[in-house]
Amino acid sequence: MDEIAEQIDRLDDLIADLHTPLPLRLHVRSLKESLPAVIEGLKAGYLAAGGENYWDLRA
Repeated sequence: MDEIAEQIDRLDDLIADLHTPLPLRLHVRSLKESLPAVIEGLKAGYLAAGGENYWDLRA
């Protein structure tokens, strides 16, 4: 659960960063660079909490 909490904090930080006066392209670049790691961290936290890894299931 700590991993999930850390990723929630990271998302809060990213949202707060959107309120800084920067060009939109810089905000988009930051999100494109940061969100994949957040997703991986959330998946890891979910799996560590006993969730099923349905991301790797093949149809």
